[in-house]
Amino acid sequence: MKFVTSQIINASILWLCLVIGQSNALQSTVVDTWNGGFKGRFDIPLSESISNGWRVTLSFSQQVTNLQISNADIVSNNNNRIYVLENKSYNSIFTRGSLKMDFIANTNGNAGRRASVELEVLPPPTPERGPDEYQCTCGYRVDYIDSWTGHLKARVTIPLSTPATSGWTLFLQFSDPVSSMQVFNGDNRGTRDNGFIYKVKNLQHNAYVTDQLVQEFIVTFTGLQPIIYPQLKDSTSCNCTDVMTTSVPATKASTTQASQTTLQGSTHGPTSLTTQATERMAQTVCLVSSCTCGSSITVKGRWSDNVKGEFSIPITTATNSWNLELRFSVPVDNIQIWNAGEVSKSKDQTTYYLVNLNNNGNLSPGQILTMEFIATYSGTEEPVWDVKLSGQPVCGEPLAITTQQSAVTTQGTPLQTAGSGCLESICTCGSNVTVLDRWSGNVRGEFNIPITTETNSWNLELRFSAPVDDIQIWDAVEVSSSADQTTYYLVNAQYNSNLSPGQTLAMEFIATYSGAQEPVWDARLSGQPVCGPGQPAPQTTQPSPTTQSASNTQSASNTQSTVTTQSSTTTKSVATTQSSTTTQSTTQQATTQIASGCLVNTCTCGSSISVVTSLSGSLIGEFIIPVTTATTSWDVKLKFSVPVDDIQMSHAVVVSNSDDKKTYYLRNRYDNGNLSPGQTLRLRFVALYSGAEEPSVYDAELSDQPLCGDGQSTEQVTQSATTAKQITSSKPSATTTDQPATTTKGQSATTTAGQPATTTPGQSETTTGQQTATIKVQPATTTQGTEPVTVPGMPYPYYEVLEKSILFYEAQRSGTLPSSQRVTWRHNSFENDGNDNGVDLNGGWFDAGDYVKFGLPMAQSATVLAWGAIEFKDAYIAAQQWDWMLDCLKWATDYFLKCHTGPNEFYGQVGDGGADHAFWGRPEDYTGYRPSFKLDINNPGSDVAGETAAALAAASIVFRDSDATYADALLDSAAELYAFANNYRGIYHNSITNAGSYYASSGYGDELAWAAVWIYRANAAKGVATNHLIEAKNHYQTFNLQTEPWAFSWDDKKAGVQLLLYMITGESQYQTAIQNAINPWLPGGSVPYTPRGLAYRDQWGVNRYSANMAFLSLVAAEHIPSKATDYHNFAKSQINYMLGDGGRSYVVGFGNNPPTEPHHRSSSCPTSGTCNWNDFNAAGPNPQILYGALVGGPNNNDGFTNDRTDYIYNEITTDYNAGFQSAVAGIYELYLTGDTS
Repeated sequence: MKFVTSQIINASILWLCLVIGQSNALQSTVVDTWNGGFKGRFDIPLSESISNGWRVTLSFSQQVTNLQISNADIVSNNNNRIYVLENKSYNSIFTRGSLKMDFIANTNGNAGRRASVELEVLPPPTPERGPDEYQCTCGYRVDYIDSWTGHLKARVTIPLSTPATSGWTLFLQFSDPVSSMQVFNGDNRGTRDNGFIYKVKNLQHNAYVTDQLVQEFIVTFTGLQPIIYPQLKDSTSCNCTDVMTTSVPATKASTTQASQTTLQGSTHGPTSLTTQATERMAQTVCLVSSCTCGSSITVKGRWSDNVKGEFSIPITTATNSWNLELRFSVPVDNIQIWNAGEVSKSKDQTTYYLVNLNNNGNLSPGQILTMEFIATYSGTEEPVWDVKLSGQPVCGEPLAITTQQSAVTTQGTPLQTAGSGCLESICTCGSNVTVLDRWSGNVRGEFNIPITTETNSWNLELRFSAPVDDIQIWDAVEVSSSADQTTYYLVNAQYNSNLSPGQTLAMEFIATYSGAQEPVWDARLSGQPVCGPGQPAPQTTQPSPTTQSASNTQSASNTQSTVTTQSSTTTKSVATTQSSTTTQSTTQQATTQIASGCLVNTCTCGSSISVVTSLSGSLIGEFIIPVTTATTSWDVKLKFSVPVDDIQMSHAVVVSNSDDKKTYYLRNRYDNGNLSPGQTLRLRFVALYSGAEEPSVYDAELSDQPLCGDGQSTEQVTQSATTAKQITSSKPSATTTDQPATTTKGQSATTTAGQPATTTPGQSETTTGQQTATIKVQPATTTQGTEPVTVPGMPYPYYEVLEKSILFYEAQRSGTLPSSQRVTWRHNSFENDGNDNGVDLNGGWFDAGDYVKFGLPMAQSATVLAWGAIEFKDAYIAAQQWDWMLDCLKWATDYFLKCHTGPNEFYGQVGDGGADHAFWGRPEDYTGYRPSFKLDINNPGSDVAGETAAALAAASIVFRDSDATYADALLDSAAELYAFANNYRGIYHNSITNAGSYYASSGYGDELAWAAVWIYRANAAKGVATNHLIEAKNHYQTFNLQTEPWAFSWDDKKAGVQLLLYMITGESQYQTAIQNAINPWLPGGSVPYTPRGLAYRDQWGVNRYSANMAFLSLVAAEHIPSKATDYHNFAKSQINYMLGDGGRSYVVGFGNNPPTEPHHRSSSCPTSGTCNWNDFNAAGPNPQILYGALVGGPNNNDGFTNDRTDYIYNEITTDYNAGFQSAVAGIYELYLTGDTS
């Protein structure tokens, strides 16, 4: 069967005439033409289905030097004039509609040319062996579970008339040879007859079969996909045509299209066929025995070792929380998913276990749960997947998608005509739209816009009647979308920027939506006249910029570029990209251009460059170009010293690159084309490279601006004109971006949050009264951005509190301090800890204002800090503090690893409490008695060993993504310490008696359960199943941990155990227990309150107890939706009290009237000279600011006095800050996500 068509090509427009027999011709226009090439389209209507492939001959009237086509293979080329194309493996089947494809042809000129298209339908392939050549067991069933290139997964089910009591033998017979076979539950005895027949025997455990024999297997093949004919030895045989319904999915390939078929019968080929062929691959077959009924998957993109996918699941049963299994055909190293929480993965990395987020737990019948993800894999085979959603019905059969497909005919009248039919007030005159296809949650559409005004670049608004989750479009670049997702902003691609009068801009797209209403749309093209009833004269408008909401938080790897304008008064205004408001800086800057130079002959005068971050294979850079000439659109030539594989940026469109990949051409977005003299264009980008040399040298050339060049390197130094104290907000680079000052309530008058103290490594010092503080800025190792995210309405700058709390832990460091140490009034100390026992115990944190390293509170602090980092990582990233948080936590875990000197050994304390407390001075000046105390089988300490095991396990989850090797070391040590704690039980202060006067333990049962549940969770995060959950439950019962705890603290972990067990199991007994733990702290509960609203459990460290419970409340709120509002409000009331709502700040160096005399030895010492008990008794603030330290708190009437000698109210400890810092992160994340109750 052949279809003959003709195609006439003119210099500027390509017209396609398609003729089938003597039918009327169907006419279509080419997509675009340009000098030396054109983009064409053939569209061949089909009068009958194609089931086994096709071949197209494309003949041109003149030579085409290069033909590019995505959805066909070029099998031959005759003199560059006749190209023969064949189907890909995924699009060999068409049932109706048309065969439609785009191509790009490169020619040597623009002369008129003629081409013809000839379609040949290929005959069905003939199997090497038919069903009549075999005998099969009567009543057998074959389920073709999955198929991908060269592979077939299938299941055979054979009914037994009599039980197989002493074993069985199965012969799997194939129509075409099979290269190899993997059997899951049988013994593969190998092939017979050159791959046509395989023999399978029973295993020991399944030799006895009574009802039916079921076997699953995967075969590999190089030719045709085989048909399977099973025969069980000694069973009743029938002709192989007596088969039950068998379903065969189409073979998948590494492309962006697929077909699906349902096959019935016994012949080699479909007799009943349903096909969907789109630019997306949709699959509804299950990889394993069952998956959620009606679910489908889609391949949305792919690149090296990555596939971007989507799954859609129809909801038939209401639920307010859910979990989901995302199951892959091959191991997947990692997934990124944005609308679900990843709990764990299977050991073989083929299954990922997900749970709902706080904002999408409620699902109702009729809804569709749709999510995108990116899967990274290291194998040679691209994974396919299926899904299983809890609470929804499951199916074990392949599920066919049914669609109403129409490739050319419009399903409905055009939605747009000249002068009328616009969704909004006006749209481009004469434009029209067409529905080409639709399926569940998707519509494939097209718009056609007549060109009346010539242009060499364009932007377009594609506007929908209802929110659209995502669009796929191939001939335009998507720049952004409106906040309500009803408008998508597009710009031209490289090859179709030039539009001339008489042409028509025609484009197809796929819109994915999750609402009940299918969207309709219109289009508005820049530079073309607009129409609409009662509207003004045609005009061209630029869409307003889309502001990113705070809930869409930037991750550490996605650095946001900004366009910055600078006025002539050097007052900097920053375009807000992460908040709906713009914060005006009050910090003036003077920018000095030290040297101007270019890599090549020229670059824009005054431009400067910087390397923000350098990582293996990638570099984040920033260039700044002063604007001296006004322009409404611009181009930038970004030139590198070495080849760059790719660049990524948010605020410019990457148009093209040079052949040697050293130059990239950029163009303005729709919203930042206007530049005026005095402004500065500042753009940040990510450069990916594979060469040995880093592309750290580059320059930039901005169109229409004056050029300079003297062959020197370019450097810029930013000088701050402010005298405010500045703290680094992330590990800064040598050049930094300043942060606007904030007027947010509670911010310290002497601090600009997140701003580096200097632009080069060194020190900066300011003095306020008697207080001095020096903070050193270090070069970056990673970057998370330049500024913390601010949210309108946020009562305190929580990002600043996080930053300063982490600085407090730096001030508490013992041992040899690292080069990155920012608290520079601290120096190396106690570097010989452990020498008395011949071990290295250098490191760790001082417990409080003294210098003892008490193991129990230190480990509990680390556990709670790690827990907060796990639950509220986005808050640390938004605050630009994630790297510093990792650095903070690792200081403790490195020390714990040192203390774990053997399988049943752990050093639980360093320092003598009595001798230490008799000393007042700097730690480096201490020369007194400093013993180290070891726990072992003869001197057990289950509480300390168990708590440390919990800390190491929790920390392993935090480090899992960034350093899996280190995470494994932490988890291994945790498991060994837990075994030691569990096997050799005892209270630690009976072994380390010196600790009894300071941190006596009330028992170890809670620590055993605490350690077990954390080790279980850490292994689950690694994809390993262990028995630790069972052990945690046993400890829970044995030690009566269901009782209401007095508090959550260094000594009592019951509330934490209750919450974790509920989070993991969802069992009501644990929910009841954790609610009974939290509810007494709510207003009206049994815990009393101060007049200003602080829950007052005890006078000693009252802030600590309330902050710890605030943290637990925030975590619990994520899992108990009915209590979320109460728990959120409680947590915010307690933390905000400590930040200022109580009448003052209780955080040193932060907010209104902060504490100035914390009971803390080293910060009470002057920068130089002696320090002794005279300094303890001295009046006035401590000479050094102990930034971020949370003091004990007020009395029960909200009274507080700065008094260094009063250690009840002015004490600081590492465990005070742990729950407080984690709660601050949780509240900050509430504002980031917009969930502020």
